[in-house]
Amino acid sequence: MVVLCHDPQWKARLQRFGAVGRTALTNYLLQSVIGTLLFYSYGLGLFGQLGPALLLPLTFVIFALQVWASGWWVERFRFGPMEWLWRSLTYGRVLPLGRREAVAAAPSEA
Repeated sequence: MVVLCHDPQWKARLQRFGAVGRTALTNYLLQSVIGTLLFYSYGLGLFGQLGPALLLPLTFVIFALQVWASGWWVERFRFGPMEWLWRSLTYGRVLPLGRREAVAAAPSEA
């Protein structure tokens, strides 16, 4: 991966996954929610009913949707929703979430 990141063509291809890393906690929790809704009885109850031939493509579809959603989110906001909540709780104050809010809240340099 390190070698590929030094190649300009591969770097451009791999950059789209950067947003997934910036929203990692949100994506992890979302995968858990999607999985439980698909497989547990309070959702579709599909546990044990799907084989690997269906589960593997489903995995790629869910991840592709998360790659797209993460990119969309990071274009508009500084952090993922759960990352924002975690940071706000850690710092004991509500941090600006939007990109414009962050610029307005930043201390001006003299």
